Amino acid sequence: MPRPVKDILYAQPFTLKKGYTNTWSKKHELVSSGVLVVLAVDPALVVARDALEPILYAGSTPVQRLNHGGQSGRVIGIVPGTTDLAASPIWFGAPGLPERVTPEAAGAERARAEKSRIRPFSADKLRGVTHPTAAAADLAALLRDTASTLVSEYSPQEKQLANSWRLPTAKASPK
Repeated sequence: MPRPVKDILYAQPFTLKKGYTNTWSKKHELVSSGVLVVLAVDPALVVARDALEPILYAGSTPVQRLNHGGQSGRVIGIVPGTTDLAASPIWFGAPGLPERVTPEAAGAERARAEKSRIRPFSADKLRGVTHPTAAAADLAALLRDTASTLVSEYSPQEKQLANSWRLPTAKASPK
């Protein structure tokens, strides 16, 4: 059975000057916008394991999970592309690998979720958790400047992950 997330705690649209390849999608599309989300979830669904895990969806799109969330029950993720969360249920589908999800499989999972009465969050709820759009140079900057803070605040047990995103990166010296 599809399983809904418990709550949405934070949503922030973002844009990137330089997009990245979405490896959580079979199509490997270029992502230059999306929504950062913080979701309250059943920790049993997100415990790190060496097996297929329930795939987290928003609408018909697999959510790129940035952390595990097994200890905190909070998943920080990216909903790639332009997504209307008011029209997109958020839930866990069948176990699998997000990078193998086809549009047909995503549509079938969404139909199962809707049949199970999983609905989008209300517009009022979303207004209460949505923050202004963040603009970043690239994914690394988004992780360093925004996502790391969300992990530190909502899933402090994973502070090493947040700290790793904040590490400086080496740059080639100009010639």
